[in-house]
Amino acid sequence: MKVLSRLNKPWLHFVVLGLVFYQFQLAMFPEPKPVVGPLSEKRIASLTEQWARSTGRAPSPVQLDRFVAAELDQDMLVQRALDLDYHLHDSIVYQRLILNMKFLQLAEGKSDAELFKEALEMQLHLDDEVVKRRLIQMVEQRLLANNLPPAPDSAELEAAFIDRKEALKRPSLYSIEHVFFPSERGEEMFAAIARIKIEKLEVSAARKLGTPFLQGHRFIEQTPDQLARNFGQGFARELESELNVSQTQNKANAISPRWLGPIQSAYGFHYVWLTSYTPAREVKLHEVKQRLMQDLAYLANKEALRCAVVALRTEFDWRGNEHTASGEEDLCK
Repeated sequence: MKVLSRLNKPWLHFVVLGLVFYQFQLAMFPEPKPVVGPLSEKRIASLTEQWARSTGRAPSPVQLDRFVAAELDQDMLVQRALDLDYHLHDSIVYQRLILNMKFLQLAEGKSDAELFKEALEMQLHLDDEVVKRRLIQMVEQRLLANNLPPAPDSAELEAAFIDRKEALKRPSLYSIEHVFFPSERGEEMFAAIARIKIEKLEVSAARKLGTPFLQGHRFIEQTPDQLARNFGQGFARELESELNVSQTQNKANAISPRWLGPIQSAYGFHYVWLTSYTPAREVKLHEVKQRLMQDLAYLANKEALRCAVVALRTEFDWRGNEHTASGEEDLCK
């Protein structure tokens, strides 16, 4: 009875009714969400133009929807950073806005704190791309920290290794020196090569019979791709072919130093002294485990961040293509 009498208080009834009314009001009339978008026609035209400049063609409707969605997400992340006052407490934003004020010649006789305050009042932070990128970065870091994916397990590691085994293959390595003959010295080349063979000249002496080569004469442990960058693709392929023919003729397992060629390149002809050769080989999992772990973690973090950004859209009035948005949400379920 004492409890009931204590509850029978007008002020308590007033408080309870107030709480009920407040909850009813929230349910019936929720606070409006911050609006993001739609993008202006000018920004959409700019996105279209950027894509056309880089690819030589206009984006498809699907591609354009994705570009617009990405742009809206950037705006949303900036808005979230501003709501959390990140721009007020970050040293990079602070220094950037002070620098802008000095560039505008508005800094005379003012402290950095005064300049920063005036920059905010002028809303310089809203149009500065460096500031916006920094704000986006901070929000992304927070989203990822709250949605960290688990570390890759052994099954994922094994699957990635099998899937990328060919790409992870160690390329062959060539250590070579060469005597260079430009195309106009083609007739002299065969006489010089004959002399090298007859006199069994050392490479240093043989090189004097040729012409200086701009990229140099000695190349140590070069992959075919590296050789191609210096001599052209044709040279790298022909060098491999010459080596295979030479090895077949010698009928030896080990590859000993030898002369190969002449081999044509984009610049002329090269009589090549092969110092050493390491054939291409497949790698073992333990050799690339750390690299694979890093790659898998990067991809997992990238996907986790993407889904966190998609989830954040529900807290905003995100005015993008609903079909594109629902498709992205489905991928994150």
